Amino acid sequence: MGTTSDTSKKSQTLFGQSVSPGVAYGPVFFNTQSLDFTTDRRLRDNEVESELARVDSVARAARVSLVHQRDQLSGHFTEEQRRVFDTHLTLLEDPTIESDLRSRIEDGRLYFEHALRDVVEVYERLFEVVESEKLRNKLADMRDVALRLVRYAKPASERKKDEDRQGGILVVRELSLSDLTEALDQGLTGIIAEEGNLESHGAILTSAAGVPAILGVGPLQDRLHEGQRVMVDGDNGVITIEPSTEAVNSAQGRSPEGGFEILAPPILSDNSTVHLTAAVASPSEARQVKGIGITEMGLYRTELPVIQRQGHPREDSLSVLYGQVITASDRVCFRLPDLKSTSGIQTFYSEEETNPAMGLRGVRLLMEYPDLLKRQLRAILRATGDGVARVAVPFVIDSEDVELVRTCAESAREELRLEGFNVPHPVEIGVVIETPSSALLGRELIQCSDFVSIDLDSLAESLIMCERTSGHPRVYDRTRETHPVLLRAVRKIVALTLSFEKELTVSGESLVQEGLAQLLVGVGVRRFAIRPALLRDAHAMLSEMNPETCGRIAEQACRVNTAKQLRELLPATWQ
Repeated sequence: MGTTSDTSKKSQTLFGQSVSPGVAYGPVFFNTQSLDFTTDRRLRDNEVESELARVDSVARAARVSLVHQRDQLSGHFTEEQRRVFDTHLTLLEDPTIESDLRSRIEDGRLYFEHALRDVVEVYERLFEVVESEKLRNKLADMRDVALRLVRYAKPASERKKDEDRQGGILVVRELSLSDLTEALDQGLTGIIAEEGNLESHGAILTSAAGVPAILGVGPLQDRLHEGQRVMVDGDNGVITIEPSTEAVNSAQGRSPEGGFEILAPPILSDNSTVHLTAAVASPSEARQVKGIGITEMGLYRTELPVIQRQGHPREDSLSVLYGQVITASDRVCFRLPDLKSTSGIQTFYSEEETNPAMGLRGVRLLMEYPDLLKRQLRAILRATGDGVARVAVPFVIDSEDVELVRTCAESAREELRLEGFNVPHPVEIGVVIETPSSALLGRELIQCSDFVSIDLDSLAESLIMCERTSGHPRVYDRTRETHPVLLRAVRKIVALTLSFEKELTVSGESLVQEGLAQLLVGVGVRRFAIRPALLRDAHAMLSEMNPETCGRIAEQACRVNTAKQLRELLPATWQ
C-alpha cells in the first residue's frame, strides 16, 4: 500500500488492488463485526434452554435472509457464481457444525457467539497446515457464515441502525458474500477491504455484481473515521480521503480508458440499429454502464430498498436513490417492485406460500398494500422532476392492473403538485408481459399502455411451466433451451407493438441462450435491456447479425412444435 497527501486540499490517497471497476463516493461505514469476544461469563443452568432457542432463531433468520438475497440478486451472477449462495446455505444447515455448536452451549455453558467462535477456530487449526486454495475458500466461507449469524444475533434495534447506510462506502476486513449482499441491500455504493485476495469468493462475486471495490489497502481504523467522505476509484485501485468536488466530478464523469472501449449502438448487417440498454439495480451499476457508453436504463429493479426496509422504505430516501440513477442516465424505466413471499418481508407475508411464483407478488402485492405503491410512485415523480417518469408494471394479468396503477400515479402526481413539487407530466405506464394471460391479452394491454416490456425469463417459465431455479435436471434443462411457444408469443407482441406504434424492450438472462438473440432479432425485436456483465458480449453478438438470415430461420422456428426441432434448425455458428 502507498500513501500520498496534499495538505492544500486536505486529502490523502491510499492504494490497493482493484477488484471491480467504477467510481463511488460517499461517507465511510465500518463493518465492525468479528468473532473476537472477550467476556468470560458463562451461562447459568436456567439460561441454557433459552440460548439454544436463540441458536434456532438466529439460524432461521440467517437462512431466510440468504435465500431471499440469492433469489433477488441472482441476475448479477452466473450459474457457477450463484452456487456460492448454496454453499453458504449448506454450511448453515450442516448437522455436524450445529451439533458442535449446541454441545458447547450445553456442556461448556458458552454463549452462542463464544461457541460459534470456538467452532470456527477448530476448523482454522485443521486448515492452517494445508496449502489449498479450495480449503482457504471454504474457511473463508465458514467465517462469512459465522459473521452472518453474529449479525442476526444482534438485537433488532442494532440491525436497524446498521441498515441506514444508503449511498455510503463499506469498509471491511476481507471481502465476503455477506459484505456484498449487505452493500447491495443497503444501497452502499462501494467497498474497501483491508485484506484479501482476488481469487476469493467475495472478490469474484463483488466484481460480478459491478460494485466498485478495492482490497489490500491495509489497516484503516487509524486512517479513517465513521462518516468521513472518500472516493473509491475501482478502475485504478485508488482511494481518496476527503477529495475535492472537482476531483469527484472529474472521476465520475470521465471516459474509461485502456480496455474500457465506449460501445456505439450495435449495427446489423443491413445498417439498421439495435438499441442496447442496461438492466440495473443500483446507482453504481448505472454509473458503471454509463462509462461504457450505455446511457439508457431500460430496466431499473426497485426491490432492494423495499427488502432492506422490510416493506417500509422512506419516500425521501427512495427519491434520493432514484435521483442518483436518473443523474447517471439519459432515460430510465423503473419497474415497480416485484416481490414474492421468499423475500422474507414479514409485514407482507406472515405465512409461507405453497407456490410463491404464482402467489401474492408484483402488482397484486401493490394493490394489497397501496401505500407501498403510492410511496414508490411519489419517489419516482419527485426524482424525475420536470422530466417524464416511466414506470413498468410487473406480473400483469389484464388491463385492470395497468389502469389501477395509472390512477394511483395520477393521484400521486396531483398530491405532489398541491405540495409544491414541479411534476408537470403524467407518468408513462408500461406493461410487463410475463404471464400467459398478458401474452394472450396482448392487444388489449398494449392499447392501454404507453410502452411494453417483455420479461423473457418469467414468460418462458410460465409458458412451459418450468422454474429456472429448480434442482431437478428434467425441469432445469427445459429452461436452458428455447421452446417455439416462447418465440411465437414474442412474435405476436412485436407485431402488436408495431401496429400500435408502441416501444418494446425485451430483457432476461435467457437472452444469452444458444440462438435466442438471433431468433428475437428475426421476429423483429430491436430493443434489449441487459445486465452490465453481459453488455459487451451482447454488443459483439448483435453487431455480427444478419437480420435477413435471422428472419428466415425465426419464421421456420415459429412453425415447429418442440424445442428439439427448433434447435435442429439453428446454424452451427449460433450454437
